Amino acid sequence: MTSTLIRLRYVAGAAVLGLMVALLALGRHVAYEQSIQSFFAADDPAVLTYQSASKSFGNDNVVFVGYDDPALLTPEGIDRVAELARALGHDRIDAVVDVQSLDAMPVLWKVDDNLLTLETLRDAVARAPTFLRGRLQRQLEGQVDALKAQLKTPGGGNLLPKIAAELKAADPAGRAALKERITRHPLFAGTVVDPTGTSTALVVRLASMAEQDPKRTIAELRAAADAFAERHKLGRPALVGPPVLLADGFSAIERDGRRLALVGMLLIGLVTLSATHSLWWAAVPIVAGWVVWLATETTLSLLGLKLSLSGGPLVAQIIVLTMPAASHLAIHFRDALRAGTGRRAAAVEVLGAVAAPITWCAVTGAIGYGALLTSNVVPIRQFGAILAACTLLAAVLTMAISPLAMLPPFRLELGVRAGSTSRVSAYLARLTTWVVDHPTPIVVGTLLAVVPLAVGMFRLKYESNYINAFQPESRVVEDYHRVESRLGGIGVVSIVVPSGKSIDMGTIAKFRDLDANLGKLRRDGAPAISNKVSLATVLDPDGRLASLRPESASRALATKLEMIAASPQASLLRGFFNPETGVARVVARVLETQGAAAKEATFTEALALARRPGSFGPDSYLTGLSYLLTQTTRGVIATQWSTFFWSTGGILAMLTLAFRGPRLAALAIVPTLLAVGLVLGLMGWLGIKLDIATALVASVALGLSVDDTFHCLLQFRRHRRERDDFRSSLFASYAVSGPGVLLSSLAVAAGFAVLRFSEFTPFFNFGTMVGIATLGSSVGNLVLLPACLALGDRLTARKGAPSPAAAEVPTGYVDA
Repeated sequence: MTSTLIRLRYVAGAAVLGLMVALLALGRHVAYEQSIQSFFAADDPAVLTYQSASKSFGNDNVVFVGYDDPALLTPEGIDRVAELARALGHDRIDAVVDVQSLDAMPVLWKVDDNLLTLETLRDAVARAPTFLRGRLQRQLEGQVDALKAQLKTPGGGNLLPKIAAELKAADPAGRAALKERITRHPLFAGTVVDPTGTSTALVVRLASMAEQDPKRTIAELRAAADAFAERHKLGRPALVGPPVLLADGFSAIERDGRRLALVGMLLIGLVTLSATHSLWWAAVPIVAGWVVWLATETTLSLLGLKLSLSGGPLVAQIIVLTMPAASHLAIHFRDALRAGTGRRAAAVEVLGAVAAPITWCAVTGAIGYGALLTSNVVPIRQFGAILAACTLLAAVLTMAISPLAMLPPFRLELGVRAGSTSRVSAYLARLTTWVVDHPTPIVVGTLLAVVPLAVGMFRLKYESNYINAFQPESRVVEDYHRVESRLGGIGVVSIVVPSGKSIDMGTIAKFRDLDANLGKLRRDGAPAISNKVSLATVLDPDGRLASLRPESASRALATKLEMIAASPQASLLRGFFNPETGVARVVARVLETQGAAAKEATFTEALALARRPGSFGPDSYLTGLSYLLTQTTRGVIATQWSTFFWSTGGILAMLTLAFRGPRLAALAIVPTLLAVGLVLGLMGWLGIKLDIATALVASVALGLSVDDTFHCLLQFRRHRRERDDFRSSLFASYAVSGPGVLLSSLAVAAGFAVLRFSEFTPFFNFGTMVGIATLGSSVGNLVLLPACLALGDRLTARKGAPSPAAAEVPTGYVDA
């Protein structure tokens, strides 16, 4: 096998380069599943209830476009609102379904004015003399019919004249009165206008995520809104809502992917070049990593598979998969050259010595990542399956092209002088000497240092506030703070309740009571729910119908429902009540920018109010895009420990097979587990929460760290069989594997460090934590692992077992 790889090195190199060119020419790129449902399993209860509510009331895929205008409630200001509504309409932006804006809102209170007038007439008819009653009754019916006829005409839709028309027709005193009514009306206040009448928001309803590209849609909405503001010298409009959060999140992923593909590979190449002084070896991980990622993108694209948001770290992970194998091959080869071995003989020696560790590492890594398939969360299963396949492919490609770096067609490297030594190797040799001489203090000291830090993992919390996924200075975060400071909470949730298939005043009363109780909820002394709309708000916003006599109230409600059914306002009512399914809902809004725990507490308390006796009962449930956003990491967190233990078990089984027993296997996994415990503990102590990316840190760190451990221990076992002397075997193995571990960890940490430039906080934290875990596992492999081996050797000797004689490090055996 070794001789075949060397003989066919040019063929293999040309094949890999040809594959890269073909994949680049094909130009297929991975797509992302840009919907919140992609975070959950298909049968997740949160998804099922959301889908059920969407079927009953339509989707809540809305974007709020807000801006400030000191002259908002003037004829000029209301014309500007209408202009922006047209710019955001379906004829300009395909994904827009409809736009609700202040200018087009009906003067809703006039509906109840007319109803009360009709009820007054009915009372007059009832009290009129018999000879006049028939004529008055006919007049009353004529007025009702005339109103219904008006509603059915194109100009009479939405019940009554629009806000824009009323503002333009009113005199200054009338405008002041109109402003008072608009800013206090429950259906307007906090949604399309703020209490001061100087800020507004247009509610833009979008098609479902499957029918559009959210990134493109949000970009078009922002461009139209920004151009509008620039024309009228207004401040920059703010766009908020779940579609904006998702679009910006996926945009960040794509930018991070491009950045990683370029900068990450460049950093890895520079680190490798600085350690090996060879452009050929620097190209090995770059070429292999690039081909693996291109192959992954192309395969997923051809199969029509899409990545979820939590699949973002895949790019960084795949790029660095080749580093452990490439670094150990390079360092071992240069060590052989320093020992005076010829290049071809060195290539044969290195490939023979390192092939087994690379194979074991690849299979073990694939099994470790494959254990993620036990998760019931689709993104986690996807992450594990892709990495398992890529780990095997990365090992094959690295082994295939490394002989070309050993025996290149022409030299692109600084030569290695036979008999020379490496400074790095010399430093590591002195470190190993100190470790072997003081194993007990090192083991005890490591445990005393790491265990208290690892305890921090019990302080870990999960991040369910999606706003915190973005850096504070990003536009979406600034927009949320600005809009919520003027209009209140933008986080929309629905409390869905069984209401029966018809509406009466008793139903309205139950909703009014629920609305009142929801209004009493408090978070830090402020209202927990900033705005709520229910059937009570839609059908009797001022409570004027409820103030009538029961018979009159019921009659007025029936008339109003008949009027609504004859007008475009029927769609508004359908958004709160579905007679076919017999359910209704309260649409509540909470601050998205508040803490996750506060939001969760509000959701729990609100649902309890709907379910309590005398309200709507235990069949009530809470759903909505804002609620789903708070649950995005729940599934990931719920399975992170089970998948981590499955990964640990699979890796431990492979270690046991590789080392022919459980003792070395258990020892091999100690540095890895301590590194994972260290990074999770640091996250707990530093307050870094688990989210869609950082929840994968443990599994990723486990897979990366065990590679170097394999190389160290397999080299040690090989030298131990040859020498039968513990000390010289340990030094001989670490003279080669030690620098390889150092190079590998530095390159991997450099690759993941690119994520620190991400504006998407989960990936920023993911890159940081994986980098720390990688460096921590390297310290474990270079310090703790040899200390444990030395301590084990001493304990074996004290028990009377045959103990190898102590041996000094052979003179000059410090080359890397």
